[in-house]
Amino acid sequence: MAPNRIAALLVVTVLVPLAARAQEAPTDRGVLLIMHGNAVVGREEFAVRRSGAAGPGGFTVASTAFYPADRPEHVLTSVVELGPDTLPSVARLEIGNGEPLTVIIGIGPRRITVRRGTATTESAREYPARERPMIVDDSVFAAFTVRPPAAPGPKRALSLDGSLGNAVSVQNRGRSPTRIDTRTLELDAVELEVGRETITAWYDAAGRLIKLAWPARGITVLREPEGP
Repeated sequence: MAPNRIAALLVVTVLVPLAARAQEAPTDRGVLLIMHGNAVVGREEFAVRRSGAAGPGGFTVASTAFYPADRPEHVLTSVVELGPDTLPSVARLEIGNGEPLTVIIGIGPRRITVRRGTATTESAREYPARERPMIVDDSVFAAFTVRPPAAPGPKRALSLDGSLGNAVSVQNRGRSPTRIDTRTLELDAVELEVGRETITAWYDAAGRLIKLAWPARGITVLREPEGP
């Protein structure tokens, strides 16, 4: 596919719907602090809006992640369309460091299509959609700001670079006191088993992501407190 065809697909599938909803108030927005061990290594600004692009009751999740957090050398911009079941239908990732790279993922009932384009090259590949994919990425975490589904059925991890990963199972672990820095909050825990790795995400009573832990990768993600 020629580069201008990739650009055209990007406009039709992602940018036009976003422009049409530009004035809509987000249902959630904030900043995620991304930590490796005890060090803050990145920050991700995100906004979640209601969307009908993937079906009535769906969501659009847009974010920009900066690495390092204070003087970024790598910038990753993403948009993910989630259906009412909170599973993705379209995703886009742009990496702005070095040679710009755009990845566009289309998810249909039978296949997953991944298109990658730079200023000089482009490629495309397809996967059979044997299981429903879930966005699980170790650099961009905004997709977790919409609570993952616990509905039955096989699921598989899909990163925003278009790579398919391990099988995913999702379990709700209920509400319990959870330590967040110096605070203890009552939060709902959702646990993802991704192959042999476990990811736990904690949500407040309003459904907002407050914390995420990915011990096998040494990653902790904390929502930056709002206001004083």
